[in-house]
Amino acid sequence: MRSATVAFRWIAAVGMVCVAVAPGAGADAPSLAAIRPFGLQESRWTKGHWAQQQVLCFTRTIPSIRRVIDRPGSKAAFTNFKLVAGQSNEAKGDCRWGDGDVYKYLEALCYALAATGDAALDRELDERIAVIARAQRADGYLHTVNQLARATSGFTTRFDHEDYNFGHLFTAAAVHHAVTGKSSLLAVARRAADLSFNEFHDRPARAANFGWNPSHLMGLLDLYRATGDRRYVDLCRVFVNARGTQPTPRFPTAAEPHPGDQNQMRRPLRKETEAVGHAVTATYLYCGAAELARETGDRELLDALVRIGEDILASKVYITGGVAAYHRGHSPRGDDVHEAFGNAYDLPLAHAYNETCSSFGFAMFCRRLLEATGDARYADWMEQTLFNACLAAVSLDGERFFYTNPLAWHGKEQKLLSNDARQRWSDWNCYCCPPQVARVFGQLHRWAYGTRGDDVWVHLYGGSTLRTDLPGHGAVELEQTTEYPWSGEVRFVWKAAPAGQLALRLRVPAWADGARVRINGRADPSEPRPGHYLALTRRWNTGDTIELTLPMQPRLIEANPLVESLVHQAAVMRGPIVYCLESHDLPEGVALHEVRLPRRAAFELVTLAAPLDRVRCLRGEMVASPSLRLSRQAPLYGQVTEASPRRCQVTLIPYFAWNNRGEPQMRVWLPLADGLPHHEGQ
Repeated sequence: MRSATVAFRWIAAVGMVCVAVAPGAGADAPSLAAIRPFGLQESRWTKGHWAQQQVLCFTRTIPSIRRVIDRPGSKAAFTNFKLVAGQSNEAKGDCRWGDGDVYKYLEALCYALAATGDAALDRELDERIAVIARAQRADGYLHTVNQLARATSGFTTRFDHEDYNFGHLFTAAAVHHAVTGKSSLLAVARRAADLSFNEFHDRPARAANFGWNPSHLMGLLDLYRATGDRRYVDLCRVFVNARGTQPTPRFPTAAEPHPGDQNQMRRPLRKETEAVGHAVTATYLYCGAAELARETGDRELLDALVRIGEDILASKVYITGGVAAYHRGHSPRGDDVHEAFGNAYDLPLAHAYNETCSSFGFAMFCRRLLEATGDARYADWMEQTLFNACLAAVSLDGERFFYTNPLAWHGKEQKLLSNDARQRWSDWNCYCCPPQVARVFGQLHRWAYGTRGDDVWVHLYGGSTLRTDLPGHGAVELEQTTEYPWSGEVRFVWKAAPAGQLALRLRVPAWADGARVRINGRADPSEPRPGHYLALTRRWNTGDTIELTLPMQPRLIEANPLVESLVHQAAVMRGPIVYCLESHDLPEGVALHEVRLPRRAAFELVTLAAPLDRVRCLRGEMVASPSLRLSRQAPLYGQVTEASPRRCQVTLIPYFAWNNRGEPQMRVWLPLADGLPHHEGQ
């Protein structure tokens, strides 16, 4: 649909051309050693799980979002722009970050336009952008809630979320320009960015205390790549360098209701050693800083971000990839926090917050650390988060959403905390998550492949093609076919081979002990190392095939004993998929909390009826051990029952597929049993 020029423009504009940092590199001396993604239209999904998810995104998720943003008074109200532009007298929305969620929707529309060429999407974008441009003030300020309130100045209250709104405007504008070649939204974004530059570039103390959710860091760098204006890199550096450098009160005040760690302001980012506070603002901050570090060659900053990433992986991430343990709590340094990272090893289950946007933010952070370091662990966690915490946020039909994503649910006995819901919803009192789902799944094919030097890296497995021009190698085309994650067989064919020698680097997940590779039908002598990339270096010929076999037997996972809530429990995984048990799939007379998982449980792969017919489930024998009744009316404590355990057959479903058949009870982690009880007569 689009020309090679547009594909190249995508790389330059929002390609996130990440550069690794060479030792001793100066502040603006990037190395070209890191992995960069290919252009938007150089890769695409063709068949399989991610291809199906992207089709759902374009055909079901985007229309679902459109219905909400066009509803007057919604929490992401496009009608607010029409009101400011004098084109409507409908009800206004009052959500101060709603503008940013509208921009995320526009970004998702751009991905759908790039994939489909649908002229109706192009017209919709033009019409909406014209309204947005008319709503912008002459000085570049654009914040519909403040403008409707007749605010005469901006940037005065951190919680107004101007940083969030502007950042998503910047990114959407860069994407729109890359996909269409038009500058209509880019002009709006540049006026807003120039206003920000004038307000903050020479005022680092003010920059330190500005804003609540820093999507503007990523957005400024996207805008730089779209325009070549270096001032946007400089402004991003001002914000990053200022973070955490100004005094912040110990307790909330009227002037500062969210002090300290809640917004990652207690310690300078460059000196930080752990992930703290609101998990969306944190992951957005870390992503933007990682972009800056790789753009400028800033080793000190990258080292700090690696420390933070290691802290998350060591003690603060759920097996699903969720990272927001607390609805409300206290940071390690004693600050009040909400929607936040927990303390080390504190990972509650039924009351895990795990906001959808924070899960996507963590996946985005893993991607940036992967591209900066080449460390396959970050690719593993990126994938595990996408397949579990991120996919769980949207229903199997693509139209309904979750804000929080717990790892256990007690059904009617479950107490709802902030933003919990008994079933997925179409609209909500904070609408940031649905457009986040759409904008990431709409572009996920760009996460699958990367390049560094003469290498092609494969990060994600799924039916896809890569067509590109590689410097020194000419036009190449690589085709990937697989039923992953349900099958571990992945096949690559060079439809157009590169000229000269080239390394194809295949990710071998950490769980894939015993992986094998065959080239043109013959076993390759290379020994794939779990948790690393396997480099297959040779002169390739058109028609050469590479077959990667990843072992996919189910495996039982246990947690570090320091996670007190998970002692003597295990979770079941197969490949990157985390499984759970729903009460829908229990035998009659067996309660979910009575089920015990044998240490040597065996499972068979099965398919259930719709709506679970496009996923693969696990069926096996477990143990039902009678225990106290699950009820708020039951005594708090009771004597252990002496009833004998018995065998029961249950079916585990992918965690991301839970709550698609009405509200169930659900558990990811199951108590361990010593073994299966003997049948009578044995």
